[in-house]
Amino acid sequence: MTDHDAKSGKRIVLIMLGLVLAASVAAWFGAMVLEDKGQEAQLRGAADSGSGAVVSEGVLYEAQAGDPGVVVAKDVGSGVELWRSEVGSLASPPSLSVQEKVVEVQIAGTPWMTLDRSTGEPVD
Repeated sequence: MTDHDAKSGKRIVLIMLGLVLAASVAAWFGAMVLEDKGQEAQLRGAADSGSGAVVSEGVLYEAQAGDPGVVVAKDVGSGVELWRSEVGSLASPPSLSVQEKVVEVQIAGTPWMTLDRSTGEPVD
């Protein structure tokens, strides 16, 4: 084998490695785009369903539009419902905000209703 043949072989290997790397990057990018589209579809589905949800410190807080609307708190790990509170007529899609000690939900006709984060009881 000549020196020229060895250099040609190395070039071919480098070209092949470059093609494999390019294909890997393209596949990764494609997967990321599909994942983003899937998340957007999930978010649109949640918005279309008339519910708003926030996860905070292992608890899922979900507001469900309707008359009466409800706010539900569930443990994320177990799925156990911690509390449920009827809050009057909720706008669709409802807005929900979780603060340090309270959960705020937008009520149709009034700006916001405040609930105790641990019990779901209304806070004055």
